[in-house]
Amino acid sequence: MKNKLIGLLFLILMGQNIYADLWSNPQIEHYYSENKVYILKVFPTDIPKNYFKWMSSSPKKKERFTAKDTMIIFCHAILYKIEDRDTVKIWERKLINEIAPVHVIVANDGKSIITFDNWSSNGYGINVMVLYDECGKLVKRYSLEDISPFPINDYLITMSSIHWRCEEKYIDKQRVEIIFSDKVGNNKIRIYNIEAQEFE
Repeated sequence: MKNKLIGLLFLILMGQNIYADLWSNPQIEHYYSENKVYILKVFPTDIPKNYFKWMSSSPKKKERFTAKDTMIIFCHAILYKIEDRDTVKIWERKLINEIAPVHVIVANDGKSIITFDNWSSNGYGINVMVLYDECGKLVKRYSLEDISPFPINDYLITMSSIHWRCEEKYIDKQRVEIIFSDKVGNNKIRIYNIEAQEFE
């Protein structure tokens, strides 16, 4: 019976197109507004290399570790404004991504930023698209089901991700254009209104 189940599973998998994803370790990233006035510096979550050793150590051995070995620094971002030859810090905030966003766009007036996807898992979860305000506070977040013009099964689905984005950009201070692309190359454009917090 066990061999029959294994054989059936093998046949099912052979009939599927399964694609693998390769994700490198996330790095500190800089995202510029289109007019180059604002820069968002995104720091991925940093887990010290000795953290898991510390976690699994006995109480006595834990005393040998330093605070640097035990402190996780969660994903966060700093928004800067370029004034003349100087950069002025506008805000610093924790982002809601577990590791880091995959991509970020910054409004030309610095009044909003939008992050897309979670590192190592495009298209999954409730942080597929996240809107932050002029102070870096979370305003609204969306799953792919909330925003997609295509059925989810129309996208290229790999081992870790749903590949749905083709391009995204601010059209003006209040509107964002997002181009969705399905697995056969069909594109659909949707316009997101920041003030209304909905698609037009």
